[in-house]
Amino acid sequence: MNSFLPESIQKVIDEFSRLPGIGPKSAQRLAMYLLQSPEMRVDALANAVRDVKNGLSFCVVCFNISAARKCRICEDLGREQNQICVVEDILDVVALEKTRQYRGLYHVLHGVLSPVDGVGPEQLKIEDLKMRVQELLASGIAAGEIEVIVATNPSLEGETTAMYLTRLLKPFAVKVTRIARGLPAGGDLDYADEITLTRALQGRMDYV
Repeated sequence: MNSFLPESIQKVIDEFSRLPGIGPKSAQRLAMYLLQSPEMRVDALANAVRDVKNGLSFCVVCFNISAARKCRICEDLGREQNQICVVEDILDVVALEKTRQYRGLYHVLHGVLSPVDGVGPEQLKIEDLKMRVQELLASGIAAGEIEVIVATNPSLEGETTAMYLTRLLKPFAVKVTRIARGLPAGGDLDYADEITLTRALQGRMDYV
């Protein structure tokens, strides 16, 4: 606690410090940057932060962030409707979209299976994925034409989730592939560069 600093500045530093990836020194630098910035810039940032959640919700189909009932990706009929890429969180969608190599749909689990942390299938959007596959089959698409790409991170929890999804979808006889090992073990999609992600997508294989 920097007691010599005005309370208003210390409050800003404390709030920045609560953000992921922001340490005490970074929080201080950000606070000082705002202090030295034009009032108009500070107001713009404050308004953006205040309004960040206004009008936003999760897509009713894929659970990506959306300003409407369905996100823009799910609304795009030009994308491959029989291809679903399963990811852990919304930042993974952002990372994969940057590659411009994937033209299917997504399904955001909002986490991974982690019994130690009390996260089971009920806490994730796994049942919703199962329902999506069932709906595709009911629409007349052959099981062999449906591909579910499991793009969870190559961590212990990510691999556990991938295996669980594979067993869950096996009775439907759809094609289940796992994103290729272009990603380092223990790495996260949102930290990978675009070339690595592109190779991982292109090199996916059947998940057995």
